[in-house]
Amino acid sequence: MSAKRAGVAAVLAGLLAMAGLAGAHANDSTAELRAGGLHLIRSDVIDMVSEDLFLSTREVRVKYVYRNTSGADVTTRVAFPLPDIGWEFGEAPVDLPNPSSPNFVDFRTSVEGKDVPLDIEMRAVLDSGLDVTDRVKAAGLPFHVTNFEAWDAAHTSLPLALAKQLRDEGVIWLDLDPATEEIAYLRPAWTLKTTFHRMQTFPAGRDVVVEHVYKPVVGGSVGASYIYADEGERAVIKADYCIDAEFDAALDRMKRSAGDDQLISERTLSYVLTTGANWAKPIGRFRLTIEKDSPDQLITLCAEGLKKTSLTRFEMMRTDFTPQDDIAIMMLENR
Repeated sequence: MSAKRAGVAAVLAGLLAMAGLAGAHANDSTAELRAGGLHLIRSDVIDMVSEDLFLSTREVRVKYVYRNTSGADVTTRVAFPLPDIGWEFGEAPVDLPNPSSPNFVDFRTSVEGKDVPLDIEMRAVLDSGLDVTDRVKAAGLPFHVTNFEAWDAAHTSLPLALAKQLRDEGVIWLDLDPATEEIAYLRPAWTLKTTFHRMQTFPAGRDVVVEHVYKPVVGGSVGASYIYADEGERAVIKADYCIDAEFDAALDRMKRSAGDDQLISERTLSYVLTTGANWAKPIGRFRLTIEKDSPDQLITLCAEGLKKTSLTRFEMMRTDFTPQDDIAIMMLENR
């Protein structure tokens, strides 16, 4: 058993599994505005003294303590990227907390206990990496890919010639009625990339407490994909979520209890932790808390040293921590 898996094996029997399929949230990172949008950069003078991260399917809470180690105040841009969102999120078993809003996860930030306003950057990017934000805006298309009411309206208002041009440019997917040559179906071909950011001053020699709260993007399926995956897919899932023999045995018991594999549902959640390595030093103290929905759920994830602290809660503590991997959790339950 690998070191990653060893830390999880003892808690699998009652845990909920979370995975990166649902779209990932991310750690704070310093950032700068360059041509083409917001880019994350590395800070050489700001330390992340501590990070307390709480993950559940209902809420994510993150509390950071930062320290400016230089002899002068430092003002820099701090960014928090949200999950990438594509049109397929409207047709998949993914729960977007507020799908028609740019702030689709109800993201809030406080500094020293006081709520702070945030700037928002939204970019439309094709799979090729081409940024088509300006083209989308010029065409008058709904920018938010899951604003379904606006897309229904665009279906009837977009001029046919423009629609064909956008299709040829790869900006939208377009189907025409063969009988009338009118628009039968259209949807965005881009992915919406959203980042909240703000200017933050870190006073010399002082700690600054920053907190984020938001509702996570939770994925899943009625029938657990791990159960129905072919051999190759199962191998990938096993590696992504550090599934071992103990988890498989617990799942077999759940399947026998359910009497029907279709009754075993799956929920997934992920968190981008690796941007926490963008600060001057390793995270001084890192605490991870994971809470599952019920004691009967199974959970699996890659987290060395994760310990069960209650019927539904698990914790991990690390010092001088440099994140090497993101967090992916998969949860199975008999429903």
